[in-house]
Amino acid sequence: MFNVRIPVLTACTLALGVLFGYLISFFKTNIVLLIAVIPLTAIVFLFCLILKKKKLLVISLILIAIFTGGALNCYYTLQNYSVCDVDTEQVYLITGTVKEKGTATYGEYIIIGDATAYDEKLSGKVRVYLSERYGDFCDVGYRVQFYTKLKFNDAFPYGELNYYAEDNLKYTCTQYSDLTSTYHFSLSGSIRSRIKDVFYDNLDYGTASVCYAMMLGDTQNVDDDTLANFRYGGIAHVFAVSGLHIGIVYGILSFILKKIRVNKYVSAVIAITAITCYAWICGFSVSSVRAVIMCTVNILTKLIHVKSDGLNNLGFAGIIILLISPLSLFSVGFQLSFCAIIGLCFYRNAIKRNLKKIKCPAKVAAVISATFGAQAGTFPVTLAKFGYVSWAGLLLNILIVPLVSVFFTVLFAGTVLSLIIPPIAGFIMQNAALPLEALLSFLVLANFENAIIGGFGANVFAVIYFLVALFFSDKLNIKLLSKSVLATCGVAVLAICVLAQTYMPANGYKISAASYSNNGSVIIKSTQGTVLVMTESTPISRIKRNLNDEYSTNLDCAIILGDDTSATAYDLSLNCSHVYICSLYIPLQPFRTVEFHYEKDFSVCGVEFEYIDGHNIIAVADGVKLLISNSEEPPATDCDTVITMTEDYGKFKYYINNGKIKS
Repeated sequence: MFNVRIPVLTACTLALGVLFGYLISFFKTNIVLLIAVIPLTAIVFLFCLILKKKKLLVISLILIAIFTGGALNCYYTLQNYSVCDVDTEQVYLITGTVKEKGTATYGEYIIIGDATAYDEKLSGKVRVYLSERYGDFCDVGYRVQFYTKLKFNDAFPYGELNYYAEDNLKYTCTQYSDLTSTYHFSLSGSIRSRIKDVFYDNLDYGTASVCYAMMLGDTQNVDDDTLANFRYGGIAHVFAVSGLHIGIVYGILSFILKKIRVNKYVSAVIAITAITCYAWICGFSVSSVRAVIMCTVNILTKLIHVKSDGLNNLGFAGIIILLISPLSLFSVGFQLSFCAIIGLCFYRNAIKRNLKKIKCPAKVAAVISATFGAQAGTFPVTLAKFGYVSWAGLLLNILIVPLVSVFFTVLFAGTVLSLIIPPIAGFIMQNAALPLEALLSFLVLANFENAIIGGFGANVFAVIYFLVALFFSDKLNIKLLSKSVLATCGVAVLAICVLAQTYMPANGYKISAASYSNNGSVIIKSTQGTVLVMTESTPISRIKRNLNDEYSTNLDCAIILGDDTSATAYDLSLNCSHVYICSLYIPLQPFRTVEFHYEKDFSVCGVEFEYIDGHNIIAVADGVKLLISNSEEPPATDCDTVITMTEDYGKFKYYINNGKIKS
């Protein structure tokens, strides 16, 4: 029915084990549940014994062992992450080495490793937000020391895995002053700093930020609007160091080594070392590690004259990454990177063959098939994680990404020459970055926000989607009629799942909350419509992302919590014509196409609202009383549920201790 690939089977079994370990931790279940593999092993043993299938028995037992190992690895990784080493109310003297430095919303941040609190080693990294006067200058590799309180990161905030957990980032804090630092040499940090200087010293800030992001995968300094346009255009993957980048670096090296006639074994060692070093400089991101492993396997198979297989190479990459970092399975980078290759393997050959039948040039067919395959593979992940896809993505990836490949090759060569010969860096970089400047101007002016398609769901449906993709691919060896029936049934099931996710049941309500830097938004969905409650200082990009995540881009009204400037905080790009502001403030009418309402109490979409003050509002839906608060001192009112948008945990204690929450 299909060709069994042992590396793929092993990787899938390991991933299932990791998922099982995650679920045990998430639901706070005892790891003893894994004892269930014992009767399973006994059943498999008896089954194989009866059928006299020794080979099947060995393979089954190995897979059960891999599943168990993956589950234990993930479970104990999460358990270790959930252990706090410090008292969060006490001030500690923190010492550590700067592993990363970047720009936050307000100022800068550093991530320190090898950290100690009063000489007691911490079991995780610390993210430190720096104020304008934090003390001595520091950069990657520096040894820093300061006094602060540490905030422990919960493994499952808001009912999902903390994305900090993947990198074992256990603590956060803010440093206001008196940070002292000592210079320590860091090879990777020094190289990154030199590359950064080459860009920022010789190019304008905007172009330098894009070039640096494209070279090393660091988008911290890229303008939000520029980054959003890349995302809306479906080509933000050019900033993730992956197969595109690793392939170009490998291609340049292979060309040079071939021209100077280096022995193939020496050439292989040089190439593997070079791409590994490049991934190391980029911080060993999941996508770069995946690309390096696949490229390395491909190089080694050529040396021993064995046919390389894309899915097998991907399987090897998955095994290595999940053994080292099991929580990578739940990161967006891992899912997008692996799903893109799965899409390539499923569709590329079939599409290429069909394009050749209509006399399409081979190179054009190769680009179109690869682009379509990658887009098809990442489609469900993009929908699940961001709530939208871009109809322009397919076209831009066919037309723009090949150009980006050429531009990146020129940029990479120019960067290397500038590092080797600094006096000519200005001339080289300005010419090397010229094509990228033109491309950047086009992408910024094009405004691809109008190209996004949202409003329908694809979260847990990824499994069904890939089953349907398998039916349509050439990987399933069954008759065309059977394949067509299976594919049609799969599409029908997928459509039903999407409808179930998108539409609310009769008389049902769904409330979703998201916070960001002491601000946030609450989305209330019902059969009668969708209401957004937002704070005046929440970045509009974050609000749009929350709306896309909840498939709620069509708003019936928006309610703003804030002071007398609330009306001016509303962004017209939300495309909502009815906005409610606290009645205590001076009415402003009209405001372009927006109709502002200043009632103290009102009813919209089947929900009764009442402003207590500008920062607090009561919502009553189906008899449930909900307080949404953005004030430092919440009002003393009985309610069933409280949603607060600040980091003041005293609010929760206040309501719990005074019995204000009914249930």
